[in-house]
Amino acid sequence: MLTFIAICLLVGGIVGFLAGVFGIGGGLVIVPVLVYLLPMMGVPEPLLMSTALGTSFATIVITGFSSAQRHHKLGNIVWDAVKILAPVIMITVFISGLFIGKLDRDIAAKLFACLVVYLAVKMMISIKPKTTESTKTLTTKSVIIGGILIGMVSSAAGIGGGGFIVPFLNSRGIDMKKAIGSSAFCGMLLGLSGMLSFMVSGWGNPAMPDYSLGYIYLPAVFGITATSFFTSKLGATATAKLPVPTLKKGFALLLIVIAIDMFLK
Repeated sequence: MLTFIAICLLVGGIVGFLAGVFGIGGGLVIVPVLVYLLPMMGVPEPLLMSTALGTSFATIVITGFSSAQRHHKLGNIVWDAVKILAPVIMITVFISGLFIGKLDRDIAAKLFACLVVYLAVKMMISIKPKTTESTKTLTTKSVIIGGILIGMVSSAAGIGGGGFIVPFLNSRGIDMKKAIGSSAFCGMLLGLSGMLSFMVSGWGNPAMPDYSLGYIYLPAVFGITATSFFTSKLGATATAKLPVPTLKKGFALLLIVIAIDMFLK
């Protein structure tokens, strides 16, 4: 257990910083790590992916709150956008999570890997800032449609949706830093909805180890969030100082390596 908690603390420190910088929940890193760690804690193979996804969502609530709090102080949240986007995503994630939790582990893992590759490619092509103003506008219809699609894919990947929310808002004329801040806020509520969904779908499953709530393994949640809560604030502050395009390149490469590894194993 001590080794497990120590690794979770390290992972939490890393994903917290990434959450603050990119407005993501950190699930892209947390899920693959948990897939390898959870078997040593007694999580059975068929429930491995569901537990990793559910636990990831639970950590996103804490990390997202910390990141969103800091971004709010920096004035990086566009409330006109998130007041519609956040509830639409929450409802979609909750409904989708009830079905994702029942998927076969191999199917869920491959679906996750495909989404990771997609996000990596999107991150690479979005590095260069646009020289012209976006011709798309943020309408109620586009927010609802975008929220439903983002909620569905986020539920399948166990992520806070930042990899989709940020480019979606940015493509509709919202400044990159404000898109990241708004994404952090939406990710916090998305994580809450996903957590409840996987908690309900796995409730009372006798195959789950002690200290579990449905498909959520609490020791992992506490270990990861113990450090991510603090490092996410550092990441949010760093958005104005660090060379984000360079970080995006490195993070995109990391995502591709993770996806290839999950496909092979």
